[in-house]
Amino acid sequence: MLADNIDTCSDDDYLHASPIGNQIYVDSIMQHIITSSAKHANQISRYKAEIYIKGRTEILKENYLIRFGHHLFPLNRRNKDMLFEMVSESEYNAPNHYIHNFKAVNGNSIPNSKKQQEVLTFLNMNVYSSTNYEDEVITPMARNAMRLYDYSIQDVIDTLGTRVYKIRFLPKQLSQRLVSGEMYIRDNSWLIEKIDLYGRYYFAEFNLKLSFSQGFHQFLLPDKAELNLRYNILGNVVASTYHTSLNYKEVEWVAEDNDPPKWKPLDLTDYFELATDTIPIIRDSTYWNKKRDQSLTEEELQILYNREERIEEPADTTNHIDYLELTEQLTNTIKMDYKTTRIRYSGILNPLQLGYSGRNGITYKQRLRINKTLTNGRELMFRPEIGYVFKRKEIFFKIGGEYLYKPEKKGAISLMIANGNQSYSSKLMKEIEVLLKDSVINFNDLNLDCFRDYYLDLRNTIELSNGLLFSSGLTYHRRVPEKKKIDIDPGDDVEELLSEDFNDFVPFISLSYTPRQFYRMNGHRKQYVYSYYPTISIEYGQAIPDVLGSLGNYGRIEMQVHQSLPLGSLRRMNYYVSGGAYINAKSTYFADFRYFARRNFPESWEDRIGGVFHQLNRYWFNASDRYVQAHLMYESPFILSQLFKKKVSKYVLSERVYFGQLWTPVLPSYTEVGYGFGNLIFNVAVFAGFDRWKYEGLGVRFTFELD
Repeated sequence: MLADNIDTCSDDDYLHASPIGNQIYVDSIMQHIITSSAKHANQISRYKAEIYIKGRTEILKENYLIRFGHHLFPLNRRNKDMLFEMVSESEYNAPNHYIHNFKAVNGNSIPNSKKQQEVLTFLNMNVYSSTNYEDEVITPMARNAMRLYDYSIQDVIDTLGTRVYKIRFLPKQLSQRLVSGEMYIRDNSWLIEKIDLYGRYYFAEFNLKLSFSQGFHQFLLPDKAELNLRYNILGNVVASTYHTSLNYKEVEWVAEDNDPPKWKPLDLTDYFELATDTIPIIRDSTYWNKKRDQSLTEEELQILYNREERIEEPADTTNHIDYLELTEQLTNTIKMDYKTTRIRYSGILNPLQLGYSGRNGITYKQRLRINKTLTNGRELMFRPEIGYVFKRKEIFFKIGGEYLYKPEKKGAISLMIANGNQSYSSKLMKEIEVLLKDSVINFNDLNLDCFRDYYLDLRNTIELSNGLLFSSGLTYHRRVPEKKKIDIDPGDDVEELLSEDFNDFVPFISLSYTPRQFYRMNGHRKQYVYSYYPTISIEYGQAIPDVLGSLGNYGRIEMQVHQSLPLGSLRRMNYYVSGGAYINAKSTYFADFRYFARRNFPESWEDRIGGVFHQLNRYWFNASDRYVQAHLMYESPFILSQLFKKKVSKYVLSERVYFGQLWTPVLPSYTEVGYGFGNLIFNVAVFAGFDRWKYEGLGVRFTFELD
């Protein structure tokens, strides 16, 4: 009935209707638009286009803190007013595979790859999709967008007998996940003629205007785009504007398929790339006059005309610029490429290598990555790391390498030499259990850094079939007693234990299976993406005595299940369950589980589902020969952010609620709950721990995410 009302209401009826009537009217239109967008989102299978881009970047305001700005926005401080033009031959293949091959560039400064990627990030947008920008933004055409946006009709325009609705959309709450603006929608076809978006991405406020072609088979594709970016960080203001026109050479639609529904293909090769490293510099005005869809302004011509003078910096500022570039190298990730070798170094003063947690205090790490690409996608990798935990005054290191010998099957051999957490043996553990029985002494009061652990890990991993990974290898531990007096008299038996070295030689095998694992192919390399089913892993290790002085004679078995469940509107529920035990123990052993371990250095929260207790004292990780743990994490753009001040909430990209539960024989119940929020730059969380349902303490965790 509402659809019928749309056709019978005149423009004048709408403009003078009651507020309730207006809302019914716009809601009905939006239902049509959202339904139509779901059909159009995946209709284009392939296109080729020539893209002309004109860009200008101005540093409007700067201070000494801008030397750290390379982490947050691309800029060129050698030229405060940068103007350039580029021509690209671009190709799109579904799903979301973009290749941009730049053919020419002109300007008073040559844009680097970061500047090229800045504009392409916004151009690679499907306005009919529910989410965009790598699922970071929910569009006003999403299936459940009416719960997140308010809509109002601003005007009804008659264009050659076709009614066009001008609809304003505003988020119901301020969030980086949502945008505001206006769109022009054609009646009956429900196609977008123009859209004007305002939002935030990273630390930039952006305005993107897209107009769509009316040509045959091209009406789902934009033909012009205007992009404005404004960064305002730490007292520095940088503004960029881009004008883009697209000339489509080929457009192919998805063929209609009336067959019964089929399984969705698992290959989701999904990326865009810059196909040309060096762009030809062309100064010929005749060439550019043919490529431009609009003439340059007098001001723009003046900038290009004086490019030689603008490129050269005055002599008295050269040292200042060189100093700032040296500062960037010290505080940024250093990248060097030579032929088939890539080197990445984290930077000696890079703030992104800092982290903080209540248990560990400040942590600082340094990383080096050297990759050598061989034929057919094979690769050699060298990955040393070193880190320092300030609160515990401990240094941790890893010296590792990997040979990717069969990239299409994820076949890799890796070797790592490292040191682990200080721990204690099963015999000492039993002595302590007896000591604590019927005693007022608390386990946390003991100073039990008894053995330093140095280990070698050698493993081979290969994909048996899609989603099924088999690993085999060995670990060799050398545990040396720490010459450190503990806080209580442990007795002669324990003192004797503290004077022995323990070596373990443990071969292991493991299987990991994820049904219907979606993946991408990056050349020869296979990369897992996601699955709608859980990942199940099991590992068994058997210590063998008398090998390289090893004493261990026991078995260790562990199993884990984890899954990430999308709930729509960028909401997600993650769960993680694991358990393990030492079995057939015929010798002393050290409780050293793979799936239940203390993480000393904060890692990206986007890289793993979880399974880590943040407030649990590190001694408990080695205090038992059995454990079961379960973790839940609920993630949403909107949990408590509406309670924040607007100036704060606009920087919140996602919020998370955590719950974790642990059982071991010596710690029958440990519970941890937490809340966190963050964006593309950092994440902050607060965790509370409960020992046998008794409140134990509160802690904070902070990590940088941008790298």
